[in-house]
Amino acid sequence: MIVGWIGLGEMGVPMAANLVAAGHRVLGYDHDAARLELAMAAGVEPAASLADVAAQADLVVSMLRTVAQTEVVLAGADGLAAAVAEARGLVVAVMSTLEPRSLRRIAAETASRLVIVDAPVSGGVRGAEAGTLSIMAAGPAQALDLLRPVFDVLGATVVAVGAEPGLGQAAKLANQVMMAVNMAGVLEALAVARSYGVSDEAVRQTAGAGTGNSWVLEHWSWMTSLWEQYTPGNALDILVKDIRAVVAETGERGVDVPLTTLAFERLLGEWELP
Repeated sequence: MIVGWIGLGEMGVPMAANLVAAGHRVLGYDHDAARLELAMAAGVEPAASLADVAAQADLVVSMLRTVAQTEVVLAGADGLAAAVAEARGLVVAVMSTLEPRSLRRIAAETASRLVIVDAPVSGGVRGAEAGTLSIMAAGPAQALDLLRPVFDVLGATVVAVGAEPGLGQAAKLANQVMMAVNMAGVLEALAVARSYGVSDEAVRQTAGAGTGNSWVLEHWSWMTSLWEQYTPGNALDILVKDIRAVVAETGERGVDVPLTTLAFERLLGEWELP
């Protein structure tokens, strides 16, 4: 297939490269020339514009950082929807993490020209590189069938969570809740052991082989490096964005998430972020 790829950040480049390696033709688009060059080195073809992507691609993947960026690219005056003939139904998989309500709104705004499939991922950059992401997909059955060969390259686990845009994002928010609470728990567990003179590494080795093991613990060195070597825009900022969305969305829906709120406050203090 010809896959249009919009957003060639830390996750986007290795994901697009995996599609190239699997034999797909990938047309990449990103405002950042340096990111586009990295993708081109992996075999991604540069697209001149979003209209170019819309004209050539069998389907499109959007992997942008924010709601605002996604809305401009999909629903803006020069976006994909504007470049697609009415009622064509170009399938677009939104694999970013956004608020469910925002994705629903964008899907409704573009419904006459685009078929939005809500498909956020979990697994981080390492999962993107290895093609082992977990993909939470929500969209019409026909669109999911079209995307399946792409998802099978990008992820080791692909679960259809519903037919409506926003349901994939809801599943991803649940994932981020578990991750945030787990991160706060690991921080406190290591502090307890350290107070008795047990090293962090010893705890990681023993708990990693016991009932305390988790994805967070297995990747703890990488995760701590995110805040020890923090630079604006890294994966830590993305996690903070996602957890802020959880707290805001659940508050508005009347869902009680005290552990998530406390974990978020604990992590912000540890990371010394506002």
